[in-house]
Amino acid sequence: MRHPYLSRAAARVRRSLGLDDLDRRLGDIEARLSGISTDRYPYGPVYLGDHTALVATRWGAKMLVDTRDAMVTPWLVLDGLWESHVTGWLQQILRPGQVFVDVGANVGYFTLLAGSLVGPGGRVVAVEAHPRLAELLQRNVIINGLHGYVTTWQRAAWSESTDLKLHMRENFASNSSVGSIGADALARLGDTEEIVEVHAVRLDDLLSDVAHIDVLKVDVEGAEVQVFTGLARTLTANPQITIMFEWSPAQIEDVGDDPGALVDLLTAHGFTFRLLERDLCAIDRAAIVDLPYGNIVAKR
Repeated sequence: MRHPYLSRAAARVRRSLGLDDLDRRLGDIEARLSGISTDRYPYGPVYLGDHTALVATRWGAKMLVDTRDAMVTPWLVLDGLWESHVTGWLQQILRPGQVFVDVGANVGYFTLLAGSLVGPGGRVVAVEAHPRLAELLQRNVIINGLHGYVTTWQRAAWSESTDLKLHMRENFASNSSVGSIGADALARLGDTEEIVEVHAVRLDDLLSDVAHIDVLKVDVEGAEVQVFTGLARTLTANPQITIMFEWSPAQIEDVGDDPGALVDLLTAHGFTFRLLERDLCAIDRAAIVDLPYGNIVAKR
């Protein structure tokens, strides 16, 4: 039996070294990781030809990806996980039967995750402008058996119904945008781009048959001001909506908009903001405008 004095001394040493706090932190990390399955596809990624590979996510989806993309694809091929903090946040807040809208859905990583979380009693609407990524998005929904309650649209979200020029980047397809990064930036990245015309719509019109929305994710490479301008009616009709949007002021400026206008627009609708990368700490307008990048959660 351990002597009481030695037990008290050991406790003092643990406190002085911060070991109790470390144990709590490790326990918290372990609890977070336990929510993400580590089961992987037993044979790893499978190359199917035509710049397409089949990969498995850690949480159970099977996905087609474009092997030329140097942003999202490497993470899915090697880790089966993309933006773990956003993944974990969605796993915490989405519930069976809810409605999720994914604007800038890419090949559907978060669309598929949301579909698995809301289930057949819920609904997911995914919007992607890039023709190749939208094709893979639709195929991924079918592969995972979600087509009964997940709807995909190959459209650009905008402030009005119009046609836009999309700068499709060959090696960074996930970073394609209606804003140009310029020839010098393309050269530094060793990338090329093709400009194609895509049809753009107001999300108020596209979502007119959606009775309510619980969670809205917007990641549109700088077009956020235009997207939320076209969402005014939807935001008013959904007072309990939770929004997560990518904050990338340089990309917003590339599109020709003022980054501060995005914060002002949402503030006018009654939203306050929290920064996902800082454990959802509250963040005000001045701090957001000074932030070079982040994922912002907005609620009323």
